Amino acid sequence: METLITYYTQVLCITFIVVNHLFELYLYRRQLTTLHEHRSEVPSEFHNFLTLADHQKAISYATAKLGLGQFKLVWNAILLFYWFPFRGAEKLYLALPGTGTHREVFFLVAFMLIQGLLNLPWSIYSTFVMEQRFGFNRSTPKLFIIDRLKGLLLGLLLGVPLLYGILLIYQGLGKWWWFVSFLFVTAFQFALVWLYPTVIAPLFNKFKPLEGEELKSGIENLVTNAGFNAKEVFVMDASKRSSHGNAYFTGFGKNKRVVFFDTLLNGLKTPEILAILAHELGHMKLKHIPKSLITSLILSFLGFGLMGVLASTNWFYSGHFIRVISPGVLFLLFTQAVPIYTFWFEPIGTWISRKREFEADAYAAGETKAEDLISGLLKLYKENASPVVTDKIYSGFYHSHPPALERIKRLESLK
Repeated sequence: METLITYYTQVLCITFIVVNHLFELYLYRRQLTTLHEHRSEVPSEFHNFLTLADHQKAISYATAKLGLGQFKLVWNAILLFYWFPFRGAEKLYLALPGTGTHREVFFLVAFMLIQGLLNLPWSIYSTFVMEQRFGFNRSTPKLFIIDRLKGLLLGLLLGVPLLYGILLIYQGLGKWWWFVSFLFVTAFQFALVWLYPTVIAPLFNKFKPLEGEELKSGIENLVTNAGFNAKEVFVMDASKRSSHGNAYFTGFGKNKRVVFFDTLLNGLKTPEILAILAHELGHMKLKHIPKSLITSLILSFLGFGLMGVLASTNWFYSGHFIRVISPGVLFLLFTQAVPIYTFWFEPIGTWISRKREFEADAYAAGETKAEDLISGLLKLYKENASPVVTDKIYSGFYHSHPPALERIKRLESLK
């Protein structure tokens, strides 16, 4: 019976890898077709904001990214086939020296390092060829290398102790290891979210308070209404790596921040800056961060619970082409193989994210003027070369923010 279950699991694994990637290629082709069909004319709703040259630049940029993305999808499928159906993960595990917890950690770290190196050429090409071609890249090879080394060192400093902690819990607490591991990882994640704005992010960028006499009174009114503090609004030196502009909300408690990219501020008027700030404050006021954390906790709890159930089942390991039962292999399967089965739930997360973006827009329209947020967003689309047209199905899988037309129409109704 177990042999039969193993066989069907292997068939299912291969089927999902093939079907998922073929479907993603299909989605990319749909998006490319939509972009091509709208290339020659700016949609009527955006005539007053976008020139044909701006529109076509966004189409060309998106087309280039999709073209690169298709090659990367094929590469990702090849890697999945190598690691699992062709038993690359099993070969790596058996080739490593050592025993016990050290071997498990060594295996997981070795896998992530190899995976990172195999994907590094895509990052290099994207940064220094594609982004350079469209005038967005401002990074240098030196800065690129420093960023990667910092990221690697930080990943090891944080990841290795985390892995040792989980593995020691696995070995020492019997059948309830998964629940204690869940609590341990949850505490670790909360610590990271709390530390990120003031400890981790400054390792890569410089932050300074958002200043300007015209902005001060507007900012103070907005942050007071949102229960925020004007000292928690910062500008980040994003321009040293890219000319793309953005803004985001991060952290919680005393470490919460609204962060503007300096590239975003350069092209916006004061009312537009305040409208985008109001949008970010809306996420905080409407408790979107805690809601996201709760969702993440529920999914994490279910994931660890499933790991607890499958930890000692031979068919789960052999069904993914690994004939070794170990905690390191278990964690690898849940981080690399299980996501191929959850891909089809992506539109649910996308829908939730878009709903919250609409809510934050509505909050901003109530605190500032909807037309200021509209003009600010349209400048963002223009400066980032983001196309204002998109295929609905493609967007439903990949875009956490609402399509431009839907978002602008919703804001128009709030004027």
